[in-house]
Amino acid sequence: MTGDEEQIRALHARVLDGWNQGHGSAFASPFSEDARFVGFDGTIFHGRREIGDAHQELLDRWLKGSQLVNERTDIRFVAHDVAVVHTIGGTIPRGKSRPAPERDSIQMLVAVREGDTWSFVSFQNTRIRPIGGNAASALLWLFFDRVWGVFFRATKTAPRRAAIL
Repeated sequence: MTGDEEQIRALHARVLDGWNQGHGSAFASPFSEDARFVGFDGTIFHGRREIGDAHQELLDRWLKGSQLVNERTDIRFVAHDVAVVHTIGGTIPRGKSRPAPERDSIQMLVAVREGDTWSFVSFQNTRIRPIGGNAASALLWLFFDRVWGVFFRATKTAPRRAAIL
């Protein structure tokens, strides 16, 4: 393992540690000031401060006491100062001892080095929900996709999505 790879793994460990401590700004500290962060639900956060503030609210309310766990991390250097990082992990809900399978996710992060310092400039989180496991899972996936479309379409934030461009 190279020194750069070790630094990127340590950077990702800081993300996990910040969450596990319930501290939004610590969670966001490995991200650049102008990072783009796409949550599992498609919400887009711009910059370290917004990432930290939004996650503090989540960690204080809906995800209080939860823990993030990392199952696997793969790092691919696409340039000497740019790496694409894929991680797979899950969330252990408050009061539980094992990750909840329905919260398993894969993330893609882009790490950039400026001088001697690495930071994450981009993050995309996607829940692992294969549509074609079997007929029942496909029907369930399609059903909830349809329900979301009927009841929550009005809450879409087109300007928010466009803001990433």
